[in-house]
Parts: sequence; structure tokens; C-alpha cells
Amino acid sequence: MGEEVVPVYAQGFYVVSPGVVNMVIIFDFMDRGQHYAKLLRRGGEELEREISTLWENMQRFIDEEIVRINGQRVRPVIHDVYIALRGSPTRPYITFIGSFPAPLREGENLYENYYEEETAEYDYEAVWVLPEGAEVFEWHFGGEVETPEPNILRVAVTKGIHVGGREYIKFRWRPGGGTAEQRG
Repeated sequence: MGEEVVPVYAQGFYVVSPGVVNMVIIFDFMDRGQHYAKLLRRGGEELEREISTLWENMQRFIDEEIVRINGQRVRPVIHDVYIALRGSPTRPYITFIGSFPAPLREGENLYENYYEEETAEYDYEAVWVLPEGAEVFEWHFGGEVETPEPNILRVAVTKGIHVGGREYIKFRWRPGGGTAEQRG
């Protein structure tokens, strides 16, 4: 591959609805050798193989995690993968689109993710958008956490932070109830 392709940032968006969590995970890279730009220009079977390899590797990675909602193990699945450039042949990004079941219930809910502890190798963020009527009241993540709205949780992790083990979000959900502010 010549010069190394190095991850520099990632974002994960998790939109929770009754029955399903849809996820979009984007990895940004520095690619001084322009490996991905050249691959995108060539296209064809070589590009298809790379996408297939990325897809399989990401699926294997998330299969190693244990994800539970309300004590029930759920399995995230990758549905699509694509590679593109951010305005420069040295700045590729890879997008993974997937989902997993969300057996929500009225009242208290618990999302848990268990994965190997590690030190973050690059900055990243995860944004959780819970359904209308949900209100986050407890969480545990490595990094800085904020809840700009009762049903939105944002985690910002900087390179070098210890992450992993057990991460969780506890939230109350009142279907059709709107957020606490909307209910007055």
C-alpha cells in the first residue's frame, strides 16, 4: 500500500426508534500515498474487494462486542459500506451503515456495550438520539459526555483516553410523551 493510511477521526450516529437502532459510523483517514483516491479512480473488482474486506472486518469487530438492551443481547449488522474523499485525495473517509434490534419498553431502559478496554488512538465522537419521550438520566463512557437535549447524548473522546469495558446509557421512555420540557 506504500505510505500508511492512518485513522485521524471517527463519528458514530445512533438513532434509536422503537424496535431498531440505526447507526452510521464514519472514519476519517490521512492517506498521504493516496491509496484510496487511486482505488476509487480505478474502481472495478479491486475496489469491490476492498469494500468487501472493510465490511467483513467491521462486522467481525462489532461481533466481538456484547451489546444488550434491557438485558437482551442484540447483534449489530452492517448493511452498507462506502469510501469517498473529503475534498482531497489524501483525506478519504469510510462510512458504515448498520442497525440492531431495540427492544424498548415504557419506563426505564438500559443500553449496554461490553468491549475490550483500550486507549483511543484518535479522537472520536458518538451521538445518540433517543426516541421522542425519552430522557437520559445516567451513563458511563470514557471521554466527555453531554446531554444537550433530554433525549440526546453526545460522547467526545480524545486520543489517549482509556475506553471500553462496560459502557451504558440509562433512560426513561414514555411513548408519545415528548421530552420533559415539552410535557411542561
